[in-house]
Formats: sequence, C-alpha cells, structure tokens
Amino acid sequence: MLSSLKHAWGNLRLLMSARDNVLEAWTPKDFVREIVPVGCLGRWMFVINAPAGVQQVMVTNGKNYPKSPISRQTLKPLLGNGLFVSEGELWQRQRKISSPVGHANRLSAYADVVIREGQAMLADWQRREPGSELDVSEAFTVLTANVICQLMFSYRLGEKVHVLGEAFQEYSATHGRMHLAELLGLPDWLPRPGMLKGRRAVKKFDRVIHDIIAASRDANGDIPDNLIQMLVAYRDENGWPMPPSLIRDEVASIFLAGHETTALTVSWAFYLLELHPDVEQRLHTELDRVLCGRPPAFADMSALVFTRAIIDETLRLYPPVHVFSKQAVAADEICGQKIPAGSYITISSWVLHRHKLLWEDPDAFKPDRFLPENSDKIIPFSYIPFGAGSRVCLGKHLGLLESVLLLAMTAQSFRLRVREGFVVKPVGRMTLRPQGGLPMRITPRQPPAT
Repeated sequence: MLSSLKHAWGNLRLLMSARDNVLEAWTPKDFVREIVPVGCLGRWMFVINAPAGVQQVMVTNGKNYPKSPISRQTLKPLLGNGLFVSEGELWQRQRKISSPVGHANRLSAYADVVIREGQAMLADWQRREPGSELDVSEAFTVLTANVICQLMFSYRLGEKVHVLGEAFQEYSATHGRMHLAELLGLPDWLPRPGMLKGRRAVKKFDRVIHDIIAASRDANGDIPDNLIQMLVAYRDENGWPMPPSLIRDEVASIFLAGHETTALTVSWAFYLLELHPDVEQRLHTELDRVLCGRPPAFADMSALVFTRAIIDETLRLYPPVHVFSKQAVAADEICGQKIPAGSYITISSWVLHRHKLLWEDPDAFKPDRFLPENSDKIIPFSYIPFGAGSRVCLGKHLGLLESVLLLAMTAQSFRLRVREGFVVKPVGRMTLRPQGGLPMRITPRQPPAT
C-alpha cells in the first residue's frame, strides 16, 4: 500500500513538474519502452511509443480516441469549435469545406506569395549592419503570419500581426499549461488558473480576426477562391449559412495552425545548422548548384532534395506539435496492453521521434535519413510531425513547401548564429518553442556568381 502511494505521488509530482514545460515529464524509460502506463489520482495515462499502437489510436480505431479534456481545455477557449477541436459530424463537415485549400494544384500559386514575402523580409535584413542581431523565431513568425493571411484570407495584416503575436503568447502562457483539474476529470465550467488573463488574450486576438472576416464580407466577386470566402459562401442542406461564431473559430484555427508551426520549423533548422557546419556546407553547395544565385521558385522544389531532408530531420528532432493527447471512449487493447475506458492516451512526437528502439542514433541530426534512397528505412508511424490518419494536418503540403522555400532563400543569403552565451532551451506547451526566443546574428553570405 505504501509503495503504491509513493508511486502515485511520484507520478503526480512528475506530471505537475510538466505544467510549464511538457518535455520535463519525459524520463529515460519513455525512450526505450513501447507503452508506458502512468497511474495518477485514480486515472491511467498510457504513453504510446509503438508504431502499431500509434496506428491503432490515430487510424484504425481513431473514432475511439477523441481529443482528451486536457487538449480541449488548451485549445477550445481560443479556437472554439474550429477544425482542430471539433469531433464527429461537425468535424467531417468542416474538413470537407476546408480541404480544397490544401490541394496540390494550389501550391504553385502559394509558392509565389511565400517567395515574394520572404524576399521582402530578406531585403530588410540586407539593409542592416552585418552581424546585427534579431529574434529569428519572431521574424519568421511575423513573415508566416502575413503569408497565411494572404493565402487563406486575401488579407494584409500590417502592424496587426504584432497584436496577434502578443495575444497568442499571452494565451499560451496560461492555457498552454497542464492543469490538475483535467487530470482529476473535473467539469469544464470550474475555473482554472489563468482563465481571466487567457480571456483577455482571446479578446485581443478576436479584434484582428473579426477585422479579417469583415474585410472578406466587403470583398467583390462571387467566386470563393480562398478559405474565408468558402466559409462565408457555405450553405447546409437546409440552405442555412455557417454561424458567424463558427466562421470565427475556423479563421482562428487556420491562422494559428498555418503559420506558427512553419515559423518554428525554420527557426529550429537554423539552430541545428549552426551546430552542424558540415550539414550547412552541404546545404550551401546544393543551393549554389540548383539556384545559381537567383531566388528559388516552385519549380526548384524537386531539385532541393537535401534542403527538404534538413526540414524533415528538423521536424523529427523539434516537432512543433510535440504531443497528441486523447482519451479512450471504450475499453481497448493496444499491443497487448489493456486500456480501460476513460484512460488518457498520450502520443508524443518528441518521444516517438527520438525513441531508441525506432531510430539509429536518435538524438543526432542526420538529414540523410530522409533522402529518397533511405525512405524505406523509416518505420511507418514512427514519424508523425503532422499527425496521422483522417486528422492529419490539412496544411501539411503547404507547410513543407513554405519551410523548404524559406530555408533555401534565407540560407542562400545569410549565415545565422546564436547570440554568444545564450542557452537555447526547447519548451513544450501548445507548441515547441525556444525559451526566450532565438536571438541570432545575421551575416550576409555571398552566393557564387551565375
């Protein structure tokens, strides 16, 4: 009895230590075991690291594993009933409405916007003194926020981009934490720490979101050629339009998912490149050979093989969406482990992507893992930076396109180095961000003459 109490108390202390940084919940055993059961406060949580188990939870029996209360409490105050929170028939309808914006036939036009906005940012960098310092995570976040608003909503944020950024950071500081209330299964209406501050952040966020929606309603033309027009033009089987509150939720969801993860991916890539000068040199060699000093274009994507491999390996080591939290509706069995109804199911891409049973030298940065000739060595469902199954990220292809292009054009023109003495620490909350940003010195790099 005493031993059980000590074990439960140890698990509780471990979970509570993860309130500010989920990564601190993981222990060495999590990286060598396929399934890790954690008992706490009369509930069970199972960390699933077996690829077959990941497939079962996310694909073959996905209906039995909706988002957990922890996940809903993190997302719902900001995203409402948007695509990333909703379940069942509502989610299926929203996914169907939104899916055309992620179609491959739009990528070429998307690339033009990414390249144009990226070149504008780099032109600003060129006007700075060599060795100037900036927070590249913030710079890429501003850039990708402007890009997603133009692509999805035909809207230019201007200075409002900073309002959205501040609001999200304020919200993440409170709702991005794990609360004891969810572990205890307390009802949603009970107050949580930081709720008032989180509401203020949502109100600030909504001021800009409503401006975006209002601008779309004022737009001319009847053809819904972007996401927000598709939402406004939608009519259900009875001829009713989508409720304004749900349009707001979808716009908020697409905005956040469409820029934050890409900005972080590119930021983490430059951090890794500094630590691995041999990889950086191979990247420069490919960029100089393929681009010959000119800006990249959509047609170059197939030739930027090593550049894409760097992005894939960055997503393995630093996945922006670092954890998926679900709850079993009915009892199940995963890889021989009994799963009681109501159990929490955690799939951490941070753990899965660094698992010692799934990857050779798992903590090392080796982009060659993702070169085409090595693709068959990657175990299915051991690599899930965009999730898996029917709920795989709608913007996966856009995110990869944007990440590759931004890495290419930036590395072509600049070398980025972390501020001397600054300790880069990843913090896992709503997304996987570097604590305190990523201050880096930017030094122009002269590509070879064409």
